[in-house]
This record gives sequence, C-alpha cells and structure tokens, in this order.
Amino acid sequence: IITPTYNHELFISDCIYSVINQTYSNWEMIIIDDGSNDKTYDIARKISEDYKNIQVYSQKNKGPFRLAETYNYALQKAKGDYICILEGDDIWLKEKLEVQNKVFIDHNNIILCWSRANMVDIDSNQLVGYKQHEKEMFFFNG
Repeated sequence: IITPTYNHELFISDCIYSVINQTYSNWEMIIIDDGSNDKTYDIARKISEDYKNIQVYSQKNKGPFRLAETYNYALQKAKGDYICILEGDDIWLKEKLEVQNKVFIDHNNIILCWSRANMVDIDSNQLVGYKQHEKEMFFFNG
C-alpha cells in the first residue's frame, strides 16, 4: 500500500487505522511524507512504531506534479506482489483488501482492480456514495 501524504495531520491517523483494521491482514504500508510542514510525519511515525508492516519515509516536497517520483520511490521500498494506492487523506472500508485480493486469486488473468469511492466531508458526513454489488463488477481480458 503506497500512501503519499502532504499536510494531512487531521486525516493520516484515520487513514493508517483503516489499513490496520482491514479484514485481510497480509499487507505492507509505505507512507511517503512529501515534506509536510505540519505533524503528518510525526503522527505516522508514532503509529508505525507498533506495526512492523508500516514504513514511514520523508522526502523534500515534490508536490502533486511530480507524484510519479513519489510513487516510484515507494515502489523501490515495496516487497509485495500487488500495489494499492491510498492517499493520506483517504480511508478504506474494512473489507477492501479482502475483496480485491479475492478478485486476483479467483481470476488469475486480472492485472488491475479498482473500486468506486464515497465522498465525505471533514466530519465524515457522506456527500456522494455508491453501493457496489458483485454483479456490477466488470472483467476485461486483454
């Protein structure tokens, strides 16, 4: 799980705990702090002390237009077979990794898996939401 983050001190804790609380437990999380000038890095580092599968790194700010460099830096650190991206101000539903991992196991020709997102405000009030049903899944063979 690659988590780029910048000045997300209000959100990074919820982001990290949404991964920690996944029903699927075989994951690693690589957090790249993009030179935040708030407490994002400190919060992430403190949480990571209790979880060996969370790594936290800091880099000089590259900004959103050089995000590919941040992703590549994190990819160099990754050891897993699959890559997920979770921005530092986002959270996952607790079954997300389990459901998506099952797609890869059940369909070995699948190389990409994504899902819809719910949009919430800073108080976790849902602004836009989607219900996802397995019958809505689309599989593309290439």
